[in-house]
Amino acid sequence: MRPEQPAPRRREPSKEEFAELATAKEIRLMLNTKGWKIYSRILEMHLQGKRNEWETPAERELDGIAQVLRSESAKGAIMGLRLALQIPEGILANDKILRGQLGLAGEDEE
Repeated sequence: MRPEQPAPRRREPSKEEFAELATAKEIRLMLNTKGWKIYSRILEMHLQGKRNEWETPAERELDGIAQVLRSESAKGAIMGLRLALQIPEGILANDKILRGQLGLAGEDEE
């Protein structure tokens, strides 16, 4: 059994840390809106479309360079769409770490 570690001592956030906390709060609020749910479904649909495009067998009428460009374009779009969907999660993960460092864990989180 692990001994419990004492909670970090609370300290005031710096100007930059305060801005990060404020951003995370707004992201948390955004993720709970109907608009974000609709937007993320749209991104997921585009993502699936690009996956389907990327997995489609090569077309006989396209030359090798055109096939490579089509494939690379689809992969780039997939990476961009995945990144767009993951940014809010990354911000909230960083917020959790920052709150722990500031001794604010569990406060003002929704």
